[in-house]
Amino acid sequence: MAKLIVVQNDKVEGVDKHNVEGDATNPSAPPPTIPYAGVGDFDYVGKMTDQLSDFAHIDGKPIALKNSKSTLNPGEDVFPTGKHSGPMGSNFLPITPAPIPLSLSISDTIGEGNPSSTSGSSFVKVGGASVLLDGDKIDTCDGLGEPMNSTVTVENQDFVFCSE
Repeated sequence: MAKLIVVQNDKVEGVDKHNVEGDATNPSAPPPTIPYAGVGDFDYVGKMTDQLSDFAHIDGKPIALKNSKSTLNPGEDVFPTGKHSGPMGSNFLPITPAPIPLSLSISDTIGEGNPSSTSGSSFVKVGGASVLLDGDKIDTCDGLGEPMNSTVTVENQDFVFCSE
């Protein structure tokens, strides 16, 4: 089946797991809080932005390739309101003692996304690198190393398709 080709600034969205540190409510106070270390889920909201094709463009936008990278949208990792900052996590483990969200910070690396090993067209290549296709999986900055946790979606062109 033919799919749209991914270009610069097409969206990348998913959920990463990150290690967090901060405070939790002490079930046996005093003191009122105790140190907390755990893992939480964080929304990844970004775009394909780096290491795009220098050669091939669609409607003036560089094509995204197997070696291209995604980055979080501006502000997504800014404390305390960015979706990729400690307080905005969810599904924290362990659940007890209860973490205090505003005290939490992500303790591992927040960074880029890279196309998963199964991503890219097996048919169309630019400079030896497969072009990325709508729906391809992206390995975003998951602190536990879980692959294929985000997906790229074509938004910036609607007329060039290719085979998987």
